Amino acid sequence: MTYQVLASIFGNSVQVKLIEFFLVNNEGLFQLTDIAKHLQISHSRVHDLIDQLVQKRLVFETRSQRNRLFELNNNHPITKQLKELFKVVRAYNLASES
Repeated sequence: MTYQVLASIFGNSVQVKLIEFFLVNNEGLFQLTDIAKHLQISHSRVHDLIDQLVQKRLVFETRSQRNRLFELNNNHPITKQLKELFKVVRAYNLASES
C-alpha cells in the first residue's frame, strides 16, 4: 500500500509516510524492522523519526524481550485531528480521480 494521502498536502517526506503508516495501521503493535520494510525506508531513518513521535506521545513504545514495538496513540488530540484530516483528504483525492 502506498501512503500518499497526507503527502498530497505536506509533501512526500519520510516523516509524513511514517505518520500515514500509523494512521492506516492504527491497531496493533509494529516492530521497527517491519515498519522500515513496509515503507521501504532504511531502518536507521525510521529509528530516528519514530523516536521523535514517541517523544511527542503520538506513538507509544513497548518492549517485548529485546524488541521495541510501536503503536499509534489513538487518544492523543493531535492523532484524532490527523485521522479526520486523513479521511477528508483521502475522500477529496478519490473524488478528484473520478
